[in-house]
Amino acid sequence: MNSMPLVHAATDAPQDAGVKAVLDDVRIQLGGVPNLFRAYANNPTLLSQLWDRYQHVMLTGHLSPKLKEAMALMIAADEHCDYGIAQHVAWLEKLGVAPREILRIRTNPDHAHFDRKEHALLELARHMNSAPHDHGDLAVKAARKAGASDAEILEAVAVAGLSAELSHAASFLGVPVD
Repeated sequence: MNSMPLVHAATDAPQDAGVKAVLDDVRIQLGGVPNLFRAYANNPTLLSQLWDRYQHVMLTGHLSPKLKEAMALMIAADEHCDYGIAQHVAWLEKLGVAPREILRIRTNPDHAHFDRKEHALLELARHMNSAPHDHGDLAVKAARKAGASDAEILEAVAVAGLSAELSHAASFLGVPVD
């Protein structure tokens, strides 16, 4: 990770009305504006698209917020993204997840307290991120065998993809931890 941010973060009073509207919505829905969204504010179109995608992937759907944040933390840890690790640990804490459980999710997700289907979806997300060209069919079959629907499988894929993308962007751009 870079020691200095490579792009400037937006202030709390951006000049662009569209950026202000998106950041205000982020603040309302997340309880604050993460630095990564502030960095994306340099490009209003990308900020708007990111926020729209983030809402659809992380804030709605079939999978629980805890499972989605666990997937995101696991991927941030696999990608060695300090920003992502800190962000997803904080969000898991806000969801009431105990520190020991967060450590399990981060370091050994097989021992985290999830049901069989959730474990299969965690493994699917990790596999998609770490080895997308290597036997994805096995991870999908395992998730289906554990009771995951196609909608849940696709949602896990979307969480993994978004989490990896944002981990890469945060690390590459040197976005400071909030």
